[in-house]
Amino acid sequence: MTLKLLAAGLARMQLNQQNSLWSTPSPLTDSVGLPAAWNVGVTRLWWRALERGQRELVGHMEAFGWCRTPLGEWPIELDIRESDADLMLIENGRPSAFADQAARLAPAKDPEAELIENRCYEFLILTAERNAAGEKEVQDNYVALRGFLIANPLVSDLQFHSLIRRFGVKDRNGQPWVKEWFLRCYRPRQASGVVHVAVCGDCGNPLASNSTGCGTPGCDGLPTARMVEAMGEYYVQRQAVRRYFHDPGLAEQRILDALSPVLRDRLYPWWCMDAVDAAIDFGGTGRMGEGEWWAADVKDHASAALLGQSFRWDARANAQCRFLVLAQHRFDRPEYVNDLTREMEGRTQGVRVVSEEAFIELACARARECR
Repeated sequence: MTLKLLAAGLARMQLNQQNSLWSTPSPLTDSVGLPAAWNVGVTRLWWRALERGQRELVGHMEAFGWCRTPLGEWPIELDIRESDADLMLIENGRPSAFADQAARLAPAKDPEAELIENRCYEFLILTAERNAAGEKEVQDNYVALRGFLIANPLVSDLQFHSLIRRFGVKDRNGQPWVKEWFLRCYRPRQASGVVHVAVCGDCGNPLASNSTGCGTPGCDGLPTARMVEAMGEYYVQRQAVRRYFHDPGLAEQRILDALSPVLRDRLYPWWCMDAVDAAIDFGGTGRMGEGEWWAADVKDHASAALLGQSFRWDARANAQCRFLVLAQHRFDRPEYVNDLTREMEGRTQGVRVVSEEAFIELACARARECR
C-alpha cells in the first residue's frame, strides 16, 4: 500500500508538471504543495521508521532518493516479492513502469491519470464505431487502429492524412473522428522536408540523440536514424500512450505475427475489442463458447505481484482453454512466475500461465493436429 501511494503521488506530480506547460491549467490540477497520495505514503514511511526505533523521520527529499534505488535496497523493510526487489519507482527522472502500474492500483485513483489512460481507448472505440456499418466492421477498424499504435510510435503527416482518408467519417463539427483520436495519442513537431529522427532499430520508439540503447522493457534494439518526410510536421506518440498501448503491445504483435500465417482466418486479434488479445477458433464454429476455442490475454507488467493482484479474466471470453501469456523477458525473470501464481491463487480459476514462446508453440502444434 505504501508503494502504491508513493507511486500515485509521483504520477500526479508528473501530470501537474505536464499541465504547467499549457497556457490554460486543468481544473483538476492542484499545484499547491505535494499530492495527497505522496504525503500519505511518506507518513506511512515515518511510521515504519518509528517502528524500527529510528529517531529521525524520513524527509521528502530522502524519500525521493529512495525512489531512485531498487526496492530491495531501501533502509526500511518492505513487504515485497523477491522478483520485485530490483524494481525502482523512478527511472531516468520519470515514474517507472512499475510506478505506473502501482499508481493504477492505488485506492483513490487520480482522475487525471484515469483520463490519460482511458481517453485514447474511448476515442479509439468511437472512431471504430462511427466508421463502420456493422459489428464485424467495428472489430476490423479496432484491430487496424490498435495495430497502428503499435506499429507507429513515430508518424509523418503524410501517414496522418492517409489515416484520415481511410477513416473519413466526421463528427457534428465537421472534424473526422479519427483526427480527434490521433491528436490525443500523438504530439506534433514542426518540420518540413526530410527529417532524421533517432529511433530504436527494433521497436521504433524515438530516442534521445545521445542514447546508446533503447530502454524499452524487453527490447535490445540499437539506435538508428529514421528519415521522416514531412510537409509541415511529424508526430511523436505521447508518453502515456506509449507506456499503456505501444510498449505492452509489442509482445501482443509478436504473437499475432507468428500465428497469423499458420492460423489465418481462425485467429482473431484483440477479440471483442480487446476482451482478450488473441482468440483462436480451432473448431471452426465462428462463435466463442461453441467448439474448441483458445483465448490469450498477453501481459507485460514490471511487477508480478501487482499483476497477480489486479488480473481478472474477461467473462466474455468463454474459451475452452484460457492462457495468461507473459512477455518473454518477464517470464524469464527469476521468481516472476512463482510470485505471479502465488498472488493469483484464489482470484482466477482455469487460466494457464505460459510464456509468449510457449504459447506460440502450443498453438502451432494444435493447428497441425487439427489439419
